[in-house]
Amino acid sequence: MNHYQTNSYLNVSALDQGFKEAQKAQERLAIKSILMAKEAKIKSQNTALTTQLKAQKTKMSDFAGKTVVSNFKEGLTGKSAEAAETHLASKKFEPNLKSPIK
Repeated sequence: MNHYQTNSYLNVSALDQGFKEAQKAQERLAIKSILMAKEAKIKSQNTALTTQLKAQKTKMSDFAGKTVVSNFKEGLTGKSAEAAETHLASKKFEPNLKSPIK
């Protein structure tokens, strides 16, 4: 027979219940910590991706504003070339690059 079961001053079921509650609290804290770490990782990935997308947007805008305009100008002649250049230069190409990470 176990000493704890024969001791009239100890309530084994209450001790067991307290132990289970302490374990549950530790598990909740561990889960919260894991979720916070994952959230921080996702936020850092979002920041890095947003920076890359801004750089790519700038490259695309520059390409559309300069290279495409000059290519049209070379391919067309006379007033059509001037009209294409004026139209393309007046409408600033702005790609809409958004991060899929929220």
